[in-house]
Amino acid sequence: MAPVPKTNSINHFTHPPHDLTKISTHEGFLCDGCRTPGGEGNRFRCHQCNFNLHEICGSGPFALSTFMHPQHQLSLVIRKQGPRQNERVCDLCGNSVEGLFYRCKTCNFDLHPLCTQFPQHVRHVLHQTHQLTLQTSSANGSCAVCSSVCSSWRYRCEACSFDIHIECVLSAVSNIGEASTSRSVPLLAPAPSPSPSPSPSPSPSPSPSPPSTPPPSPPWRTAYPPSHFQIVRPQNSVGMKLIKMVFKLLANLTLGVGNFLFGTGNYSYFN
Repeated sequence: MAPVPKTNSINHFTHPPHDLTKISTHEGFLCDGCRTPGGEGNRFRCHQCNFNLHEICGSGPFALSTFMHPQHQLSLVIRKQGPRQNERVCDLCGNSVEGLFYRCKTCNFDLHPLCTQFPQHVRHVLHQTHQLTLQTSSANGSCAVCSSVCSSWRYRCEACSFDIHIECVLSAVSNIGEASTSRSVPLLAPAPSPSPSPSPSPSPSPSPSPPSTPPPSPPWRTAYPPSHFQIVRPQNSVGMKLIKMVFKLLANLTLGVGNFLFGTGNYSYFN
């Protein structure tokens, strides 16, 4: 993850007529560099031309080394709008790349500037034993948060075969049947007790066939049944959902994420 240099004013090749000023805002915008949405946090802006850049798009390096593609450096390139033969997508989030993006021409590997800023390691409330590592895999896994298939990039604990979608890392996990708040994670409450078995019927009945033995549950599922969890999803769930979520995550990245526990819904660091 490349650090974002601290500067209050820049002259950027995407907008040569005027300098861009660094501002902090709570208003949404469309980045004129990478053509993806932005929101709360810092950005570079030309007020005269209504031109905006994400902070990383304005200050990112021209050559980038990242754990996401350790084989080669990535180069900052710009893709102009217009007719084209091939659509290109970000290898991390799967959304199309337009305008500014990082590319390895040798491997045909592309990343949005924002996506280069995902942390390599995170801690999550559902798996506090080990850190999760951002990695890709061709093997399918099951997301511990939403139970859907993980087929490519995900946060993973290799030792425990524990996977979480990138877009589910910021989802708050909460008890079903209890009021969900952005600052509560009632995961330590006892799991629901099974209902008592009804009294046996006096009339004899044929013995049922013995049920087949189900496969053992992963260690992180044994304490609670799947119905014990629900997802408190962000409001913006259509279109560039992952890009919007990473912008929220990175809004105040300088505060650090090393000791932050994801899944709690307490994202005041990133507001």
